[in-house]
Amino acid sequence: NRYFVKNGAVTELQTFQDHDLCENKFRNSMIVLPLHLEFDFTPKSVGDDGITRFKTHKSVRLGLGGFTGLNFKSTQKLRWEEDDIRIKYKQKGDFNVNTFVYGLSGYLGYGATSIYVKYNLNELFKNNPVDQNNVSLGLRFDFN
Repeated sequence: NRYFVKNGAVTELQTFQDHDLCENKFRNSMIVLPLHLEFDFTPKSVGDDGITRFKTHKSVRLGLGGFTGLNFKSTQKLRWEEDDIRIKYKQKGDFNVNTFVYGLSGYLGYGATSIYVKYNLNELFKNNPVDQNNVSLGLRFDFN
């Protein structure tokens, strides 16, 4: 039942006083450029003609690297009910979010599917007394 409030140069997590929130979403939309060193453990194959071929994405893969990017939009959505009426409230702004993002990332996969993890080395909010770094976990699909 808490939400982010911009209080000058600091963004605070405060309790929503009026009602009990049914939903609270805080989203940052970013454009990110990843750079990974990939290790593909697919074995090489030798054809009938004696030529060695190195195939990719047929076995286990591991990628290690980092990313850099820009945050271009921050949105907070709040939803609650009041007298059996659903109320949705959307806030857009900077919320003192860092515009420039960078961090470490990696993935582990088999074939064209991978599990990835990203860790932002910079804090989510500028000038906050509590440092909050973003961690992302998800699925990755490669189309070759």
